[in-house]
Amino acid sequence: MNNITKYSYYRIFAKIYGFCGSYANIVTVNSTWTKNHIDQLWHTNAEIVYPPCDTERLNALSIEHRNHQNPFIVSVAQFRPEKDHSLQIQAMAALFKRFPQWRKSATIVLIGSSRNEGDANRIDALKREAKDLGIEDAVRFEINAPYDLLVSYLGKAKVGLHTMWNEHFGIGVVEYMAAGIIPVAHKSGGPKLDIVTEYDEKPTGYLADSADTFAECLNDALSLNEKDYEEMASNARASASDRFSEESFSSDLLRCLRPILT
Repeated sequence: MNNITKYSYYRIFAKIYGFCGSYANIVTVNSTWTKNHIDQLWHTNAEIVYPPCDTERLNALSIEHRNHQNPFIVSVAQFRPEKDHSLQIQAMAALFKRFPQWRKSATIVLIGSSRNEGDANRIDALKREAKDLGIEDAVRFEINAPYDLLVSYLGKAKVGLHTMWNEHFGIGVVEYMAAGIIPVAHKSGGPKLDIVTEYDEKPTGYLADSADTFAECLNDALSLNEKDYEEMASNARASASDRFSEESFSSDLLRCLRPILT
């Protein structure tokens, strides 16, 4: 199928999709990014209901006394192509090249599920890339880790890395914030529009869109002293708990559905 045929197919499908969607009485979406697209396709005014995050358990993790001398970065995402783990490896290499003070102290832990042979091959390719860049000793993999181990890492990490372009929402970034981790996320989609935004007129994290800008943001986050780190992490946690908790989800969903429930 050539590009013209594909474009024509998608245009026709979008028309049918929009026609069907225009008949919905109530439309809810998971983010501003999704709302912008659905409003355009369906000619509607969708209500945003953010997905729920188990902030209560993650809020119990202590923000104090994270390892500032030998900090580590955590990345939580399935090993799918769109998550762009390769950019994370490149960002770490750029960090060490531009800010060599972190070469012997900072580590990244990639935590995610491997669903099939394709994922396993991607993981092997990431390991080779880290070796080719000479940073394999600073990159650790936790494949199919149990939830308790994941929570343990979230309770120790100082920075959480997210590199997917145009992710509709980004629940993993919310989990970073709820756990008291400073997020360094892709400057697009949900992280940019909804999650890593100012809260109480204070920053909640950093946004980047290339290996070099990710390296700069990682350096900024890692360079925070204990007081400044705790202040930003506390603000990020408050933002996550206020806007993305299970209670907020239930309240917002009921508010949207009230017109038809009554």
